[in-house]
Amino acid sequence: MWAGHRKRSQRPAGFSLVELIISLTLVMMLTLALMTSYVFIARGDRSLQNYGEMNAQARKLLDQLGQDLRAATDVTNFTASTLTLTVPTNTGATTSQDVTWDYDTVNAIVTREDASGTVTLARDVSTFSLYYANGSNVETTSLVEVKQVQLSLRMLRLVASTVTSEYVISAQFTMRAKSTAH
Repeated sequence: MWAGHRKRSQRPAGFSLVELIISLTLVMMLTLALMTSYVFIARGDRSLQNYGEMNAQARKLLDQLGQDLRAATDVTNFTASTLTLTVPTNTGATTSQDVTWDYDTVNAIVTREDASGTVTLARDVSTFSLYYANGSNVETTSLVEVKQVQLSLRMLRLVASTVTSEYVISAQFTMRAKSTAH
């Protein structure tokens, strides 16, 4: 043999079958981990969007209900899921309109109806109830005695078999313009 000449290995160039299987297994495990992370992040993002949307609906609903109740001069009808108020349409309270708040269990929505039409204020509502009290904060079933109203509702949305929910319990709204004598 010549000096400085190295002996070549008998192994052919390239990877063996065992090396390829191990490499592919590692790549598949990394891909699975990345896909799982992506799905987890996407689900969390959608849940966060749902919370934001439901919270915005709840704030808008409570704001409008509060305005109607503070201005109401009379309660003409009420149940646990429906409330009809007489609300002035001008600042002098010389004209008024009936405003009806209603929970539709079939479509899972809360609506507000007045002379201009019906507006849906909350969707995906699973439970809804109105609590009525007199001026002494005692529950009442009398139209004449209703002076305070409290709302309780729950909104649910399903995202990739995970439930996103929003619970809302309002403060008691006092009807300042309503007379308790008929």
